[in-house]
Amino acid sequence: MLAERQQRFAFIVLLVDDVAANTAADIIQHCLASLAISVTTPPVRGLAFFADPAHQVALDRWWAETVDPQELPVYIIDDAPGLEGWFAGVDGECFVHRLTSGEGVQHDRVTAIHADTVEAFAFQVADRFGTGVLDASPPRDPRIETPMPFDLLAAMPTAEPPRPTGTVPDSDGERSTSTPFQRLARRTRVLGRPRRRTIADSELAGALMRRGSTVVVVGSRKGGVGKSSHAAGMALVAGGVLDTVGHSAVVVDANVANPDAWGILNLPQGAATVRETVAALSSNLEPPRPVYATTPALACYPEAREATEYSRAEVGLLASYLRRRHTLIVVDLCNRLPDVTGGPESALAAYWLELADVLVLPTASSKQDFHGVLDFLELPDLPEAVVAYIEPRSRRNRQHELTQRYLSQISSRAFRVVPLPDAADAVRLAGMEGLPVDAASRGLRDAYRELTDAVASVPTRSTR
Repeated sequence: MLAERQQRFAFIVLLVDDVAANTAADIIQHCLASLAISVTTPPVRGLAFFADPAHQVALDRWWAETVDPQELPVYIIDDAPGLEGWFAGVDGECFVHRLTSGEGVQHDRVTAIHADTVEAFAFQVADRFGTGVLDASPPRDPRIETPMPFDLLAAMPTAEPPRPTGTVPDSDGERSTSTPFQRLARRTRVLGRPRRRTIADSELAGALMRRGSTVVVVGSRKGGVGKSSHAAGMALVAGGVLDTVGHSAVVVDANVANPDAWGILNLPQGAATVRETVAALSSNLEPPRPVYATTPALACYPEAREATEYSRAEVGLLASYLRRRHTLIVVDLCNRLPDVTGGPESALAAYWLELADVLVLPTASSKQDFHGVLDFLELPDLPEAVVAYIEPRSRRNRQHELTQRYLSQISSRAFRVVPLPDAADAVRLAGMEGLPVDAASRGLRDAYRELTDAVASVPTRSTR
């Protein structure tokens, strides 16, 4: 029950009709009187609350005067074309009133309710909220496995981001092309966390090509932080955008301790493995062709079950071979700190790090996760690091003093920290339903684009 939680909520009623807005506000206030909530109706409602830059200053002032910073927003709004795109970066939840059944706004933080009257809609909002629909997610059941990364590669199509529409003044008074998403980023006080910058395919492909052939290793000293999924997500994004300019990406499984993590059973018979490719290169033979994911320009090299260890020379041969053929090489390491004397897994991680241009370190928000990243960053002679930070859903956890202290330490040592949504439940559901991941979490797809863009922005090692 939400009543058991200490979090306070601010219901922001955005129904356009004055009578409907007041009616819904009264019903919600009455039905949820026992909970720690406030209910208010802003002067600008409907989609204009999010999308109309003309009201930005007035809404900022209204928000500062009306909404307690400790309250989590809950938006109440009518369905409207284009509404879905405004929720990926909004800090809060949303109930959408739909008068008709069928397809409508879909988002992992939106509850769409079909009701013939505003009264019925408001009562359903109160009932669903009060019975715990928005409760914090329970601890993940370790018995439920997440989808295999190759499942994600096969299921995640890419999509072109929204094109710029219209112009609005920048802070310096000049006018610039801007999407509604970019306008929303200027209103962080109104909507909580800033929205991600829209990155066009051509822009991202150009950044990757300008950087030249790049080896990105994704490492961690502990499991459970999304390492393999992040590697797959970046590779998918890169393959999609590079395909538009005639280039390609490749993802390599370097987790010899657990090769099954890359979903061997989903690959066609005879798919080339890392072991087979290295063996051919070492014998001066033509390596077998790799298997390609759904994205045409993404090659995939899984590891063989019988793989044991590799020498520094073998890793160097493979890296040189891949650099000649691909613009981005994403390498999924095992959960070990690199150490040439620490066993096959640690040695392999060390060999790849010697050749890497960029290091990506995933982390969640526990102390153990943060310490794992800091331990990695203390190692000598590392390439520039980009930290993929899975943000906790709870605002209290995100703003906790200890969380901020750890992030400050990490930010001072890393090239960039990229926040990612905690979309594990949505990803698991997509895997079970056979749905594309971006259908379950648009925010995760956008975050992987931002993570790939951060990698492309890292300066080359020769200029650092």
